[in-house]
Amino acid sequence: MFDTDIIVIGSGHNGLAAALILAKAGLKVTVLEQSNVPGGAAKTAELTLPGLKHDLYATNIGLFLGSQVYSEFGTELHQHGLEIAASDKPFASVFPDNDAVRVSTDSAHTRAEFARQSEGDAESWEELLNYFKDVSSYLLPILQLPMPSVALARHLYRTYRYLGRERALDLIQLILKSPRQFAEQWFTSEKIRSLFIPWGFHLDYGPDVAGGALFPFIEVPMDFMNGMALAKGGVGNLISAMVQLLESMGGQLVLNTEVKEIIIRQNKAVGVRTTNGNNIVAKRGVLANVTPSQLIKRLIPPEALPSQYVKKMQKFRYGPGTMMIHLAMDGPLQWNAGSDLQDYCYVHIGPYIADVARTYTECLNGTLPGSPMLVVGQQSMVDASRSANGKHTLWIQVRAVPSSVKNDAFQEIKPSTWSEMKEPFADRVLQKVTQYAPNLKDIVLDKRVLSPWDLQVDNPNLEGGDSVSGSHHLDQNYIFRPFPGWSKHVTPIRSLYLCGASTWPGGGLNAASGYLAAQQILKRR
Repeated sequence: MFDTDIIVIGSGHNGLAAALILAKAGLKVTVLEQSNVPGGAAKTAELTLPGLKHDLYATNIGLFLGSQVYSEFGTELHQHGLEIAASDKPFASVFPDNDAVRVSTDSAHTRAEFARQSEGDAESWEELLNYFKDVSSYLLPILQLPMPSVALARHLYRTYRYLGRERALDLIQLILKSPRQFAEQWFTSEKIRSLFIPWGFHLDYGPDVAGGALFPFIEVPMDFMNGMALAKGGVGNLISAMVQLLESMGGQLVLNTEVKEIIIRQNKAVGVRTTNGNNIVAKRGVLANVTPSQLIKRLIPPEALPSQYVKKMQKFRYGPGTMMIHLAMDGPLQWNAGSDLQDYCYVHIGPYIADVARTYTECLNGTLPGSPMLVVGQQSMVDASRSANGKHTLWIQVRAVPSSVKNDAFQEIKPSTWSEMKEPFADRVLQKVTQYAPNLKDIVLDKRVLSPWDLQVDNPNLEGGDSVSGSHHLDQNYIFRPFPGWSKHVTPIRSLYLCGASTWPGGGLNAASGYLAAQQILKRR
């Protein structure tokens, strides 16, 4: 007797995306979530003052709006409450001399920003845009195709035919470059170069890590052309719309239910056992929206898997940790570089390539950075529904910090547990923001600091506080994600599948992993 067709472990957006695809195909889907709130890393809460809505971790839904899942279910998601708040001023970078470089959807304004630094760089910007527009229709679909697959091979062949041998090799070379090499290839101004670097570091690409050029190459032109998109009222409203749509299709979400074990019979996943002792039996299998290490540490006995597979899982590598600081404020920031900066969705504080490179090296060595890179999110300036009574939120993503601290770059904070270090380190972060927006100290009403350990406790997929669930370096990306031979969301156990940021195509609110995993399940019916 079966309880359901498919069990999805975890209600992150990839798990829900897969559930929607499977439910539409006529399968009965049950999503199990250990937390009392769905969404994984895509959650919204009133962390500080009543009425102020903070996206705990992920916030930018631009990739989701370009996904196949949104293309297929967008209309229904909007009918279930999803609204979009779009910013035509997506991001800027600020510098110590009270200058900033801004990227907006106004082409003349953005070109003028580049030209203020270098007329040659303004021309290079236009050249880069034209190049991106030329190749993007061939490049972007790769991120939503199975890796490897016949469909991918056909697409790559069409791309090769369109570009020709030399231009195809040029594109491959660009993808393999580090963020610094990419920026230096196109631009001469140090500030313009530094504008691109933080986008690689949103994942775990330090300035000098090979393969890190792709995300800056994609994100900066896309933000320029489309702006930055948020879910109105918080990213949790996207998750709520997905859940409501799933339930309208006969699917089920069960909260406060932790899976203790995946039940294996004759090398086939047939259901799960929860921590409260219940067994749930699935006719078609189990889709685990978890990291590889969780699978073997708590869900499946290692002896149930081939030894080589277990070894690969054990060697799955995580990137540096992330700290999140959420502030309630009595007004907007007054930036030294201009009051208009308060209207930009993101403001990056590196400031320069050398600073980000130093931070990355310090993190790899277990050192608390002296001056970490900051992503300052001003969501309530874009989406007024997140604010209340004239108050505002501030979302500060600290990239990056070591998961385990051995020493401090300034020798001011004694290495200890993150519960003891997070407040003094947060003070260092806020002092850095104050250097660029001096009124910060006068307008903060409340503060919540989430350390890498807090991230992992809240969501086990954020292991060590790694906000993208595993390093994206070349040896663990593309056909190697999560590891060689297993990039297509299947496992050695029949009817057991994996999805999530640890699988291809990796981190970000792109819904692609869930979509691809669902296609594998339907293909194997």
